[in-house]
Amino acid sequence: MANYVLSSAIQSELSEIATKGAAVHATAERGWSPVVKRFKALVAEMGVVDRKSDGGKAIDAFITPVILAGLVKSGAYDLRVHRVGAGDEYLPVDDAHPENFTITGAFAVSANLNELPNVKDSPRGLKAWLRGNAENGLRPDGEKGLRDLVNNSKDQVISRFWKKKRAGGGDGPTALDSKLLDLYKHLKGARDRWETDGGECVSDAELKGHCDRFADLILKRSSRKAK
Repeated sequence: MANYVLSSAIQSELSEIATKGAAVHATAERGWSPVVKRFKALVAEMGVVDRKSDGGKAIDAFITPVILAGLVKSGAYDLRVHRVGAGDEYLPVDDAHPENFTITGAFAVSANLNELPNVKDSPRGLKAWLRGNAENGLRPDGEKGLRDLVNNSKDQVISRFWKKKRAGGGDGPTALDSKLLDLYKHLKGARDRWETDGGECVSDAELKGHCDRFADLILKRSSRKAK
């Protein structure tokens, strides 16, 4: 690494990117602080201390669709593509293929995948954009499937609300319990695609249960009873 020389032009570009990245992160952290504080205060007022309790599950069930609606309403997950004719074929936008169609975030989370042509027959169809290609799990532009992208963001928002300071266990995304929580998130999309493509596997609920039990085993904790 010490022998790798960065040109002045590259250094200038990297410097600008790094500065903007730091500013975005700092702004996000400032924005999160009062929201998380209000959430924790309300949860404490309700007497709910465990996300896995009946109270915690009720809270998650209520806020999940609200968060999804807020995410897609922002327009941040609307994807501009080039539709080829009137068929089920959509291409990434470039000079040769101008933007003429939008796959909205709202459509991504509400579409019935069973009503869309399968990825094998339409490798650049809507289903491939929503869930990724069957061969590599990525959509035609090389990014994660749009539905998974929105759902992952939703999971991150909910996790941020419930995140606690950990005594002796570390904090943030590198903490062991956070990594164990992420195990389900990482496996969920792969499980869904496997099932969609005709493979046999456990249900999403069973996968979540197995991951929760695995986390309890690794952290040497008993599955806590519902409050």
